[in-house]
Amino acid sequence: VTELPPEPCSTQNPDEELAVFSWIGEIEKVLMEDDNFDHRVATQPVLDDDFLVDLLVDSPPCSGGLVVGVDGVVRSRERKKMYVKDLQMKSRYLEGECRGLNRVLQCFIDENQALQIFVSSSF
Repeated sequence: VTELPPEPCSTQNPDEELAVFSWIGEIEKVLMEDDNFDHRVATQPVLDDDFLVDLLVDSPPCSGGLVVGVDGVVRSRERKKMYVKDLQMKSRYLEGECRGLNRVLQCFIDENQALQIFVSSSF
């Protein structure tokens, strides 16, 4: 019987596998969070609209918001790229686990057939 090489990401300890899946879940959660944290910040209502009018007249039109928007888009794209790479890594890991389980299943099927032949020949 030839010995098959071990799977690259498989572990013998179930606790280690749970830790890996927990770690991957945490990364997934962080990557999918939105950049807009406005809902977490408590703001105070502005009672004097004249104050805002003075500020808006002195500020350049829309240039600051556009840069922040572009930065947000770039960060979002980077997060999505990292998320896709993470999913590809998980996919390769699970494909390896599948191959290993298929080999174990085939061994059990072969052993079962051998036992059935042995039992039927002894009667």
